[in-house]
Amino acid sequence: MKKLNFNSIKSRMMIGYGSMALLIVIVVFITLSQIANIMEMGNDVLENKQPSRMYVDAMKSGVRHSNVTLQSYLLSGNDKLKKEIDDIWKKEIQSSKDSIDSLKTYWDNPENIIIYEKLTRLADRIKKNQQEVLNSAQFGGGDISLSLYDYPNIEGDTIYDTNDLQNWIDDELGNQSSNNNPNGLLYEENLKALSDEFDEKASVLFSNLEKESLAIGDKIFAARDRFIIVESTIVIIAIILCFILYRFARKQIKSSIDTLQDEVKILSEGNIPETKAQTNDEFDIILEEIHTLSGNLANVKNFALEVGKGSFDSDISVFNNQGDIGTSLAEMRDSLKNVSEEARIRNWTNKGSAEFGDILRKFNNNISELSEHVITFMVKYLNANQGSIFIVDEDENGDEALHLTATYAYDRKKFIEKTIQPGQGLVGQVYLEKQSLYMKELPENYISITSGLGKATPKSIFIVPLIANDTVYGVIEIGTFTEFTENERKFIEDVGENIASSVQSVKINERTNKLLEESQEMTEQMRSQEEEMRQNMEELQATQEEMERSQKENNERLTAMEKSGMAYVEFAPNGDIVTADETFIRLFGYNSVDEIKGRHHRIFVSDEYANSDDYQAFWGNLRAGKIQSGVFDRYTKNGSKIHIKGSYTVLRNQNDEITKIIKFAFDVSEIYQKLETILEEKETLINQLEDLEAKIQDTAKGGLNELKTYQKELKKSLIEKLQKNEDDLKASIEKQKKDLGIS
Repeated sequence: MKKLNFNSIKSRMMIGYGSMALLIVIVVFITLSQIANIMEMGNDVLENKQPSRMYVDAMKSGVRHSNVTLQSYLLSGNDKLKKEIDDIWKKEIQSSKDSIDSLKTYWDNPENIIIYEKLTRLADRIKKNQQEVLNSAQFGGGDISLSLYDYPNIEGDTIYDTNDLQNWIDDELGNQSSNNNPNGLLYEENLKALSDEFDEKASVLFSNLEKESLAIGDKIFAARDRFIIVESTIVIIAIILCFILYRFARKQIKSSIDTLQDEVKILSEGNIPETKAQTNDEFDIILEEIHTLSGNLANVKNFALEVGKGSFDSDISVFNNQGDIGTSLAEMRDSLKNVSEEARIRNWTNKGSAEFGDILRKFNNNISELSEHVITFMVKYLNANQGSIFIVDEDENGDEALHLTATYAYDRKKFIEKTIQPGQGLVGQVYLEKQSLYMKELPENYISITSGLGKATPKSIFIVPLIANDTVYGVIEIGTFTEFTENERKFIEDVGENIASSVQSVKINERTNKLLEESQEMTEQMRSQEEEMRQNMEELQATQEEMERSQKENNERLTAMEKSGMAYVEFAPNGDIVTADETFIRLFGYNSVDEIKGRHHRIFVSDEYANSDDYQAFWGNLRAGKIQSGVFDRYTKNGSKIHIKGSYTVLRNQNDEITKIIKFAFDVSEIYQKLETILEEKETLINQLEDLEAKIQDTAKGGLNELKTYQKELKKSLIEKLQKNEDDLKASIEKQKKDLGIS
């Protein structure tokens, strides 16, 4: 056990305050004892004596109430009062009796219990006699006049002495009932004596309970007086003890402070105390701290010299890097270190972004080649160990999926399935949520890095969606044996946007090439259709001059079409116009795109067709993703009908939802109008020839056989010439279309 030093302030304070604590314990013990005693006596009064007095008085009042009600019944004969008497016994008298029964077990005076038992028996006899009086009552005599306002002791509307009131009522009823009512004497004969005895016993019991309550109150006040005397004595002793303790400790504390002041004065002059003064008390701890401060001040000098040399990782610690000075100096060193580190990271990021931009510009024509160079550069620049890149494209069912386009140092067994559906695995989930995923605890057998020495599982992976314009174009996954820093993760996310933009550009180029191929296919289809048209027009007969004129006009129209170019328009999935180029606007006779923007496609068709099932099916197929192509009848702003050759194509987002419907078209109205004119002329010529042939057959056959033969040869010759002219016309049209690059 440690020896107690009586010279120390702590020991002296312990002695003084220990004495004080002992006095406080004594005071608390006495206080709690007195409070417990007073509370016990108070509870006896509040929870037993007072309620008992109240219920005894309530029982007494209930019996009087029943007698008054009985007397009212004997005088008036009102049967409702009989029911009221029963209610009084149940609700007032019996309720009070039940309450007293529950409280009397706590009564410590046997006399009170005996009196209460007598009261109970008297109450039962009164109840029984009241019932006999009710059964014996007779009515038909004279009236009795009784009013409370005749009571001589009433003050205003208040009656203070109920006993005196009851006696007055009994006297009045007795005086009047002998002459006026035959029932008046029933109460006097059967209940008056019992009721008086009941009141007397109840008053005695009430008085006894009241005296006991007053006696307990006297005990409470006596205990309070004793408590005050004892407490006052202890407080006076405590004050005297505190004064003695103050004088005892003051001398020792002043001596120690003087010694401490001398040491601090030496330090304030810029010197370090050579010797360690002692006070043999708690101030020795302060003196130790002063010498510790001296050592820390020496460390401040060395710290400043190291930081000035640029050595931010020095082991020199000032004030253990705590407190205002220590923390400030440590923060200064950390700030300078952070500035240096931020400059290094900024240079690293800028260099990586520049080199990465060169790769994106150099390999922007092929997804596979771009992916290969991107993932290789990314893994090497980050000092990672493996990586892969997935690009969003359509799968064999036409739905969007993630296709593996390049890997670096991956075990190929992991990617036997090179297509990942949205939501499948971590890569598919990152694609759906559009949020990067960084994992430092990988699932078992998730991936492994293979080398000549074997296989190992990376410590962390970082999966980043490639997003541009809020659309995910792919996902990149990189694994490493270490952990990615926050700057490295931010660098990957930043260059991910550039990768997405490059992928978007490549996809646009691929889509343009695909549209060009579709246009060429449409050209081949039109050529086939034109061939069928030429075969159907073998019987056409017309004049050579008309065919040449028609050919010349059509050549001029095709030349105009070549200069005008192809029209382009975009629609929302519901058919509303989003935008259109100048060629389309001029083709339909509008001045600007604002005239048609936001309006529905039905402004270009007839009302009959717009309300038809075919038109609804047309848009239903488009919304289902089916391409609609061919020659369409359309109407301009002024209501003129035109023929356009074109194709409706849908555009989808990353969720495979149709976002736009685009149309490429060119005007073929003049061609179809001319063809219609030629067909009409053909029909006219054929009809004329058939009429001529019919007339010849109706004529005598002798001299007309040669004419019929001539007519047939002429018809054959005309048809061949018309066919040749038509072929020349179609060839010319086809040449013009091919020059336009359309079908």
